[in-house]
Amino acid sequence: MIAVDTNILVRALLEDDPVQSPLARRFLEQAKAVLVPVTVFVELAWVLKSVGWNRKQIHQVLVALARQSTLHLDRAVDINAALEDFVRGPADLADYLALRQAKTLGARKLVTFDRKLAKAPGAERLG
Repeated sequence: MIAVDTNILVRALLEDDPVQSPLARRFLEQAKAVLVPVTVFVELAWVLKSVGWNRKQIHQVLVALARQSTLHLDRAVDINAALEDFVRGPADLADYLALRQAKTLGARKLVTFDRKLAKAPGAERLG
């Protein structure tokens, strides 16, 4: 299995570089097993948001990536749950992933200053 960095996924999705984008797409099409670290997945969501993609677009493309048989997501159960929270709620994917991982690790709740995340079940605003 080969792991990918965020820039490989970004180039393949955005098709914004005449040299790197075709290389990234071809690599992903030909690879038999690609590991996507959790940090790469979260950073991808952030990059897509930063270039103007809306929540629904980001959710759709990330769910499609998560379902590809050749892509293996680090912490897939937490990522898939966080994606569902993300599409319904106001907080960022990274926030929902932190909440899911906290629950998985046995935390009763996640304390945050983030007003958006604090609305999620299992999160509580400090202050």
